[in-house]
Amino acid sequence: MLSERELEVLAIVAEDKTDREIANRLAISERTVRAHVSRIIRKLGVASRVGAAVVFVEWKARVEPVTVPAGAPMVACSV
Repeated sequence: MLSERELEVLAIVAEDKTDREIANRLAISERTVRAHVSRIIRKLGVASRVGAAVVFVEWKARVEPVTVPAGAPMVACSV
């Protein structure tokens, strides 16, 4: 299970931010960011920060499903 801080870091990693950008946003050192990212990768059992970001995005999609506002026009598309 990720800590609140690890989740916060992971959310920013999923925005494709660098360690420096994450450190600046959270007012922590880059070394601390790297430590968080390493723990996140280990806890999630993935090979890289990209894998961690994918896990986060998939989790976020399940937790916060996309909703269409009432009255919004429906658009047909094929996948």
